[in-house]
Amino acid sequence: MRTIMALMLLLTAVFPRVAVAQDTGIYQQAGSALYDSVAAAVKAEHAADGAQSPQGPVAVSTDPVQAAKDVKALESKGAKYLYAIGPSAANLATQSATVSGVYIYVPNPGASGLSAKARWAGVSPYPDPRLVLQHIRASMRIQSIAILYTKKYNQEVAQVFDAAAAEEKMPCRLLGLKGPEDLQATLGPALKSVDALLVLLDPIAFNPDSIRFVVNTCLQEKKPAIGFMDSVASVGVPFAIYPSADEIAKTAVAAMRGLKQAKPEDRKVRYPQKFVLSINENAVKSLGAHYDAQKVVKRY
Repeated sequence: MRTIMALMLLLTAVFPRVAVAQDTGIYQQAGSALYDSVAAAVKAEHAADGAQSPQGPVAVSTDPVQAAKDVKALESKGAKYLYAIGPSAANLATQSATVSGVYIYVPNPGASGLSAKARWAGVSPYPDPRLVLQHIRASMRIQSIAILYTKKYNQEVAQVFDAAAAEEKMPCRLLGLKGPEDLQATLGPALKSVDALLVLLDPIAFNPDSIRFVVNTCLQEKKPAIGFMDSVASVGVPFAIYPSADEIAKTAVAAMRGLKQAKPEDRKVRYPQKFVLSINENAVKSLGAHYDAQKVVKRY
């Protein structure tokens, strides 16, 4: 027995253990603190789930040729699965014929065709729509909503929220616009028949002039606007409801686990089950709006 143990020690010294390649990597859209925080949270959560820390994150290059090479480089280092964070990372990663994985923070995967990718699951930047509606009814005393979006970009997401409203028996109006030029004629009249406005992650929400008009119109009508990204509260939207980076990471790691176990039901878009709030204090005070202070993580 001693001879065998001595031989094993000798072999270990002569032939060091070869590190097992990590089969998972992180491919991340660059230039955003939000994506940075999600990537860091995914890396930590994946490792905490009992696996090796994933490769990366590798930032998406502005050069399309280099971007494609970066995906290939991850593959050559053993990555068979990718967490693709942000729309550009998702669109590039899903072009690979051999890699599968989880795309994260793509506001509308239906419009881009990502939701039809058989070897990919998704994690939405939106919290579970039914939980959102249950929350605003219970804490904000909202009984009816309108949903503002651009038809070209967000028809599918609007339909998801509309279906959730039907399940919750909450009256819902869809305000689908061709573009910002339709705002003035549409928004004011629609607000008169609802309690609040949901503003989807949409070109309207990221256009300074459009979002200013939305905020001012809602304040005039004394109806709260609710967005789905922390930054909208900083520009005057009374409420932002969104999952934390840690909650997105937990959802993504669970999706990756299911994907690796070849569970077909996990090849879908998942919605985080927990969320937090950011508020614009001046707007909230102006409206006299109710909200759950325990959910608030940022005040502007």
